[in-house]
Amino acid sequence: MRYLAAFAILVAACSSDPRRPGGPGGGGADMAGGGGGGGGDGCSDEARLVYVVDQNNKLSSFNPQTLAFNDIGTLSCPAQLLATPFSMAVDRQATAWVLYSSGELFTVNTQTLDCQKTSWASQGGLVSFGMGFATDTAGGTAETLFIAGGGAGGPAGGMTSTLAKLALPGLTASPLGTIQGWPELTGTGAAELWGFFPGTSPRIARINKQSGAGGPVFPLANIGGQPRAWAFAFWGGEFCIFLQRGNDEATSIYRFPRSGGTTAATLVVKTADRRIVGAGVSTCAPVKVDLGAPPDGE
Repeated sequence: MRYLAAFAILVAACSSDPRRPGGPGGGGADMAGGGGGGGGDGCSDEARLVYVVDQNNKLSSFNPQTLAFNDIGTLSCPAQLLATPFSMAVDRQATAWVLYSSGELFTVNTQTLDCQKTSWASQGGLVSFGMGFATDTAGGTAETLFIAGGGAGGPAGGMTSTLAKLALPGLTASPLGTIQGWPELTGTGAAELWGFFPGTSPRIARINKQSGAGGPVFPLANIGGQPRAWAFAFWGGEFCIFLQRGNDEATSIYRFPRSGGTTAATLVVKTADRRIVGAGVSTCAPVKVDLGAPPDGE
């Protein structure tokens, strides 16, 4: 979600095929978790993917089964000078909502990369925040965009943030409660909202959508450390954590099961040159898919 060095200036997990089932780089997985793309839920194949954006504006999708990225292109959003992507969410129309370090919010067509500035202006001190869509009811199609954050730049962890929901299309923020820490958010089609909290005591926690209260909480003992860039997404029954810490040269990707049962996130791939600051997955994504075991030695 964040690229901490950018604060001084000013802000698929997992899909099957990066663009279409069975296309280049794809593994042929059933992205609907039991039905193909374009099922009765009104979701396109593109809306079932997880998308990531890096600090250099590169938008990609990620395939957890092949651990492959598909680079879609470079964003050219008309953000303020020196502003970089800070966080991202994706709605059921496969539109990416990208927040920049300047506090500007844009919508991006994930197929054409057309980028439009929204009418969003900071409200209630919300300038920098994590974000994610969650359905209003389990299995439903109506969804809400949730954000969690505060002032420009934001802390690396340990301080409180404000949970709010944004009314669409007017983008009016309604504060809901206070969260301990500054999480990146991901929602699910099961009407759940989850947060990843990096830092010296990293954790994943379910977040109450009415109050911001947390629980259950899953500690992640093996990925602690000062974060530099992070993002978070849920797909197929597992969470994907995109994390760069301390002196890491690039982002590493970890998996963690929705059911918990462990205190360690599983490393699945180390990237060579990606600093991922945002990940987005729509509520069209499947809730259960066998992602298989991680590669040997990871």
